[in-house]
Amino acid sequence: MAKRKSGALLTRIVIDRDSRTPLFRQIEDQLRGMILAGSLSGGTRLPASRALATDLGVSRQTVVQVLESLAAEGFLEMRHGSGTFVAATIPQHVPQRFRSQPETDPASTAVPRVSGLGSRFGAAEVYFIPRENRPFLPNSPAYDQFPFALWQKYVNRQTRQAYRGNMGYGDPAGYAPLRHAIADYLALHRSDACDPEQIVITPGGHAAFMVAALLLTDPGDGLLFEDPGPLIARNLFQSLGRRLVHVPVDEEGMDFEPAVAQGAGARLAFVMPSRQHPLGRTMSLARRLRLLDWANANDAWILEDDYDSEFRYTGRPLPSIRSIDRTGRVIYVGTFSKALFPALRLGYLVLPHALVGMFRNAIALMVRSVPEATQMALANFIADGHFASHLRRMRDLYAGRRQEFLRVAQTTGAGLYEVDMPDSGMNAIAWLQPGQDDRTVARRAVEAGVHAYPLGEYGAGPLPRPGLLLGFTGVVPQQLGPGLEALTRVLARAG
Repeated sequence: MAKRKSGALLTRIVIDRDSRTPLFRQIEDQLRGMILAGSLSGGTRLPASRALATDLGVSRQTVVQVLESLAAEGFLEMRHGSGTFVAATIPQHVPQRFRSQPETDPASTAVPRVSGLGSRFGAAEVYFIPRENRPFLPNSPAYDQFPFALWQKYVNRQTRQAYRGNMGYGDPAGYAPLRHAIADYLALHRSDACDPEQIVITPGGHAAFMVAALLLTDPGDGLLFEDPGPLIARNLFQSLGRRLVHVPVDEEGMDFEPAVAQGAGARLAFVMPSRQHPLGRTMSLARRLRLLDWANANDAWILEDDYDSEFRYTGRPLPSIRSIDRTGRVIYVGTFSKALFPALRLGYLVLPHALVGMFRNAIALMVRSVPEATQMALANFIADGHFASHLRRMRDLYAGRRQEFLRVAQTTGAGLYEVDMPDSGMNAIAWLQPGQDDRTVARRAVEAGVHAYPLGEYGAGPLPRPGLLLGFTGVVPQQLGPGLEALTRVLARAG
């Protein structure tokens, strides 16, 4: 069997055969420049000399001369039996990276002309969720308990059994067996029967929010939004130019009626009825029904984010708003980020029949389709019963971690904070003493090795009381005590 070519694709090397500069010098200068510019990073493997010579249309001896010269300068490492690699460290006598333009004073640099949407996205506050294994990152699954070896078998199966039909673009609405599996799951778990044709797969829940906002509202339209509410979703909708109508959250969930009575003129309500984030409230059935009445009477829509309804520890989950919708006003958004793991990047919409074609076309035009192999692996994972088994294990595990977190927190934090533990979800709230700055406390907690999100970040304005959002589901037992003790020391110093 012919040996396959390997190594970096060096398609940017251009040879001018009419130039007086020798061929080996042209190739050498361009390779050196790519390394200095950072486009060939340390450790990158180069193609074999014979393969590179074929790609460039030059003799192998010319390529060997180039590689040996750059190796002598310290830019390349030639490892016997392994190949030629970019050196891990660049020689000290040359600059580490070329700049495409000379440095200028940022204040004097002209701002490039972009669209209004581009400007808003450029100015948006975007927070990247850390990957460090620290307590108490909110909404973090128990990675230590996920069956990664089993999951990898399902992923590998798609590669081993690859055939032309699943290597091309997929249906923009999503892989049909996965949509059927999701429909079966919703009927069983959420008492929410739907036609699989009503389901459209998206690259995560936030992509679903974006598509729904773009298709159901116009810039300047009002959007009912819970206050405090999820920071990333708020920034997304604002960046899209939607006018957020912030409404408070009480013990029954989103208290939207005063806002609409004052003529808010909203076209869409973004709501998290199963467990509001960050406060953890559950919307009452009576208020769900009134929200449906509002949407029907005002030709408006409800975007229902049901991101972690699987994890309820007392009683059965309330039905989704979509399950009691009789007029086709609810767009339901689900995700596997919390039930499995966030890097999966698979979400889904359950749509009224009248909207399916529009959303399917939007996905086709925006992202073409969600990676089919991942959808196929997940469909098989669900069909073989592993998803349901994993959820059962996680409910039991999280219930135990929830109780242990509450016990240890009440002991270590007595007098410093008050623990608010909702009946569902993956997080708790530590209410701080009046007058404390939760942002400052959270920053100092991170410095002490603990992730704690300040509730103040989630509000459109000042909140009545400072607090910290603490995740407990992803905290392994040996982290719990030391993590809460570190948080306690931070609060004690904060006074």
